[in-house]
Amino acid sequence: MKINENDDFSFKKEIKLFEAFAGIGAQHKALKNVAKIMNWKIKVVGIIEWFIPAICSYIEIHSKKTFFKPISEKERQKILEKNFSLDSKKPVNSKRKSFIYSQYQEYIERSYKEFSNTFDISKTQYDEISKNIDIFTYSFPCQDLSNQGKQKGMNKNSGTKSSLLWEVERLLKDMNSNWNQKEMPKYLILENVPQIINKNNIKQLEKWIRVLEDLNYETKIYILNSSNFNSCQNRERAYCLSVRKDWKKEINFQFQNLEKIANKKIPLNKILDFNVDKKYFLPLLDKYSKTEFKLTKSNINKSRLINYTNFSSEAFIYDPNYNGPTLTASGANSRIKILTNNKIRRLSPKECSLYMGFSEKDYQNIKKTNLSENKIIYLFGNSIVVNVLEEIYKTLRF
Repeated sequence: MKINENDDFSFKKEIKLFEAFAGIGAQHKALKNVAKIMNWKIKVVGIIEWFIPAICSYIEIHSKKTFFKPISEKERQKILEKNFSLDSKKPVNSKRKSFIYSQYQEYIERSYKEFSNTFDISKTQYDEISKNIDIFTYSFPCQDLSNQGKQKGMNKNSGTKSSLLWEVERLLKDMNSNWNQKEMPKYLILENVPQIINKNNIKQLEKWIRVLEDLNYETKIYILNSSNFNSCQNRERAYCLSVRKDWKKEINFQFQNLEKIANKKIPLNKILDFNVDKKYFLPLLDKYSKTEFKLTKSNINKSRLINYTNFSSEAFIYDPNYNGPTLTASGANSRIKILTNNKIRRLSPKECSLYMGFSEKDYQNIKKTNLSENKIIYLFGNSIVVNVLEEIYKTLRF
């Protein structure tokens, strides 16, 4: 008998996932992929995400799309007590909240009903979160840590986006005070930019590790590059994996040395669409002279357009026969330019989906939201490479 991967068999181990700062659900995506190998059944018991384009995309990628019954007025008012955002930076004005809600009503309500979205982490309370979570992810905003941002840091009470980490502290401490130890999440997983361990941020990170230690978690920090994990993207990120100490002892969990993984480098051309629409070509740039291509230690082969711009990163052109650079949500690297058949073009949104380890189907689903192509690339650039998360999940034991 052929087994359908969608069939629900009783022998499958159910893994409960909670995604704070969920974005478009890279952590959910990776866990679903691994579940097919590990014989797990994934149940998302909650998410926290206030950015409406991300909420819409999450639903299109992950929702089962079953018949949807509108929520009650009481539930609607509960949602409206929270905040949601159109730009991921500031909440929708209270006077416009009902109007914005009506525009995205089904997405918002599906998010609330199907994935228990609490929207705004600063307004989320511990008792809105399920007990006995297996994996709790909390990849908080990086813009105040990244070299691309203003580097204001993640100090507690600083008001920066990156300081939202300490809302996770509040939730975990409240959970710990009101639940018994075995009801706490078994694993905690964080992804962020590698600058989280630089001299400006290391003291705050060490403070966070001490918080986790006090909450009975043992933690290992990995610095991993997606190019070592069957991805054609050179994207170095910090991953913080924590395991509850009593659970670690119970199953004899061992942190694996993921930093030793070094799979064969995959060239960028593996994810390219060679029938890509002509609109992605940039003929006005073909007139510029280019420097010789130079191969970096990161296996990126790049050239620079001469006299094109004073912003060097905007002038870079990449050879798709090698690894590509980090895709970012905004800035020059949200407009990655490659040279194919001696013509310059940028990556399409579909290619950006594949670049981050999502599928073409995921991209096609996100298109149903009618988001602009720039916004779709923003969402992918702001996400996590699925391939790396998969390898981390494979090390977990239940």
